[in-house]
Amino acid sequence: MGNTVAVTEKTASLISSSNEVFESSSAFNLLESAHSRIENAVIRFFLWFDVAYRNSLLGNILLSFAGTFTVWAQSSTFLTLLRRILRLCLIPSGGTFGEGTIFGIVLVLGALVSTEIQMLGFLVFLFAVLWRRSVAIDNSRSHGVLPALPFHLHLPFVVLFLFVLGAAVSSVVPGESVKNLMFWCFSGVVFLFAFDISAKSGEESIIWPVLAGASLSSLVGIGQYFSGWQTPSSWIDAKFEDELVRIVGTFTNPNYFAEMLGLALPLALALLVRNKSLRDKGVLLVYAGLQAIALIITWSRGAWLGFMASFAIMAILFDKRLLVVGLVVAVGILAFAPPIVLERFLSSFSLEDSSNAYRVSVWRGSLALLRENLFRGIGLGAKAFSQIYPEYMIIQTPSLHSHSLYLQMLIELGLLGFVALAWFLLASVFHSLGSLRVAKGRGFEKWKHTGILVGCMSALAGHMIQGVIEYTWYNPQVMLVFWAWLGVSAGVASRLKEAHTDAVEL
Repeated sequence: MGNTVAVTEKTASLISSSNEVFESSSAFNLLESAHSRIENAVIRFFLWFDVAYRNSLLGNILLSFAGTFTVWAQSSTFLTLLRRILRLCLIPSGGTFGEGTIFGIVLVLGALVSTEIQMLGFLVFLFAVLWRRSVAIDNSRSHGVLPALPFHLHLPFVVLFLFVLGAAVSSVVPGESVKNLMFWCFSGVVFLFAFDISAKSGEESIIWPVLAGASLSSLVGIGQYFSGWQTPSSWIDAKFEDELVRIVGTFTNPNYFAEMLGLALPLALALLVRNKSLRDKGVLLVYAGLQAIALIITWSRGAWLGFMASFAIMAILFDKRLLVVGLVVAVGILAFAPPIVLERFLSSFSLEDSSNAYRVSVWRGSLALLRENLFRGIGLGAKAFSQIYPEYMIIQTPSLHSHSLYLQMLIELGLLGFVALAWFLLASVFHSLGSLRVAKGRGFEKWKHTGILVGCMSALAGHMIQGVIEYTWYNPQVMLVFWAWLGVSAGVASRLKEAHTDAVEL
């Protein structure tokens, strides 16, 4: 342990020295100045808006209505019971309903409503949060309105979005790519506020609503399985056509649903392991069980492989004995499950499977497209891809995307844009891994929020592994949860490093 602590101290010292160099650079000063100017402008606008709203006729009517509704809601037996049920499902014990809970609810709305309604929900959330924070700043009850990333994340984040903007403007279909740019902007906002709320100890309030939504969708999917749901033949290889029922939950495709479960289930398991509340363990056990069953009967082989990778990484970072538990569970599934489960899994590695052969053909066409657009890229979104891909596709392999996250990002952003994305993702990973090293060196490894950090990192890693063979960001709701988990892990890591710093100072 002494050697581990020494290495950790040395690593922390090197990171601290690097940060000092960065913080004396002109880039740091430029970003700090821009952040300060934007924040001051936001505060001034919302302070003006608050005064105007409270002195307007509409504002007085709405405030009066809100007061009356609150009194009525508190006296309503039905609403009181509904609040208790929602609190049980959405809020961990000891938690409160706040920014993080609303953020998590809006995040999981994508599984239940259209993307447009979810985007509207994010705009309302953003407006309300900035308004509330600006008033709190004016009354000296808070510090900071806009999220403030550490410089080693802030710089690659800005560089990435400059390339994203360039990819939209220079697109082969600029009108469609600008629409996609708006969604990228929402993803960036999700990352920033997930980071901000988690850095202020609100990560569980974000995670619980997402787990609840994924579990509700799982319940719907399990119901589909037993109700005679008819699976479109295009989703199943001819070999399994009469044997499989692929569920979609509240999504429109079993792969999208499985991708969401691949992001949710590792967090449910991590919280289940680390949480000490029996009430929370009971709820999380139900969530994890529903999600695990639904993940299996999506029959999504890519999601299965991604989750297996997530669990292995979680076991390595948590406790290697979990590998034994996972192995026992896997053997149990193979021993008692129908033979088709093993057949379906093994078909992942066979080119005789029609969907695998189709993917390989799409990759060949996508690589040919990429070779001629390597540096420039073709622009954001599936519309740009579908505009150019037919010129390069193998016969009878039409596709809306490249069926690989990495290929798709290379094609859309170009090589330099892809490097910017990789820089940002790797900076986030090293930020989180550095905090885990600190945790093990300072005895924080049993801290519940370290478990959340491990759960997030495992879910993200499994998602990126699945992205080798699937374009996992094609579905907007899945992409938003990915960026939210990225923000949560960065925020928790920042707070863990602060706890380490405080411990050293003491």
